[in-house]
Amino acid sequence: MLQMELFERPYTDIHKQNGIKLSFPPVNDPTFAGGLNESVHRWFRLTPSYSPELVRFLFGWLECDNSTVVLDPFLGKGTTLIECKKLGYPGIGIEINPLLFEVSKRSTEWEFDLDMLKNTAVQFMKLVEGKIARNRNLTCEQYCERNKVKMPIIHNPFRWWKNHALKNLLILRTLLMTKVPDELRSPFWIALCSSVIDCANVHRNHPTISFDDNHNRRIDVVEDFKNKLAIVISDLEELAQRKYEATVTTFLGDSVGELRNIVKNSIDRVITSPPYPNRFSYIHTTRPQLYFMELLDDIGSATEIDLRAVGGTWGRATSVLMNKEIQPHKDIVDVLDFRKELLCRSVLMCNYATHYFNSMFAHMKMLRPLVSDAFRGAYVVGNSRLSHVDIHTELYLAKIFEKAGFRVEEIMFFRRRGGKKRLYESAVCVRV
Repeated sequence: MLQMELFERPYTDIHKQNGIKLSFPPVNDPTFAGGLNESVHRWFRLTPSYSPELVRFLFGWLECDNSTVVLDPFLGKGTTLIECKKLGYPGIGIEINPLLFEVSKRSTEWEFDLDMLKNTAVQFMKLVEGKIARNRNLTCEQYCERNKVKMPIIHNPFRWWKNHALKNLLILRTLLMTKVPDELRSPFWIALCSSVIDCANVHRNHPTISFDDNHNRRIDVVEDFKNKLAIVISDLEELAQRKYEATVTTFLGDSVGELRNIVKNSIDRVITSPPYPNRFSYIHTTRPQLYFMELLDDIGSATEIDLRAVGGTWGRATSVLMNKEIQPHKDIVDVLDFRKELLCRSVLMCNYATHYFNSMFAHMKMLRPLVSDAFRGAYVVGNSRLSHVDIHTELYLAKIFEKAGFRVEEIMFFRRRGGKKRLYESAVCVRV
């Protein structure tokens, strides 16, 4: 928990000068780690995500109930919608990353014939073990050639996975798509998707991943998958003990340009965590699963999605930002007071930050006519430092919300990020 006395004076003074109320609520663990031991949330690990405890706190603070429609326009792994479904609140989620969209959608599918699911799991594992035994002496390339199986189209797949691990993962994928009925597929899909990264040659950093070359870890794909599937089925058995009547719906799309076309309901609440302006790419770090699970059909698709994403900063998205100076939207030019200093230090970084806040302003303007008269929202964000220039994300977003027709209630600070000075995670709380 972040105490006020740990909050550095210069930052405090900046917010006071702008007349914004600050608070430091008691949320024990707002990070992804807070959900690792909770049902459903533990199915898929996304280190930049927030915790179910934080979502529940915001539900209470925003006075949500089973009549309030909750929107998460930057859905990620689906934490907000999972909690909506558990607590009985109608929810809508939008996610631009096809992998995270699939994870969110499948993580909120809980209605299964459990006897059939468990029987299918037993039979599936027998098929897997038999096929692995029959192909034990083949390399991954030989297995793919003989069985007409496509390798992941990611660059240098054998840097991502050991040969035997990739072969066994591909056997699991083939049997999943051919032997598991469509209506039972989601628990298997979730388990395999998680095994794809946990059985890869990577370090699970926060928030990124990096290669773990020449490691000596023992990788048992079948055991890893089997354990993950057992956890999913165990949670589904627990969830079956009660009825979940709330309707939650996920959409694959862009919450900037496509928001008005996707959202047909009047929105009462928003609880979300958009990307931070810290040059982290959700698309880039999910490439192994995007390509392995065959959610993208050509190697250039990932960078094209990043180009459309808020804060996109990988591949062609960076090339575009380098072309010429990006101007702030005329309505927020007075808000972005970092630009003069940052432009002198790095045109690329200035363009990146300007594009980020322009995109968030476009999102806010798109959202404003869709909300009810009782609307309240919380946007969880982190500040950053680009080329040694402080980017006060929460303060800039608060001012931009006001430009878009919202009122700022307060800014809540939850934690110091990564032990670094003056890097925090906060929520910009707004209403109409």
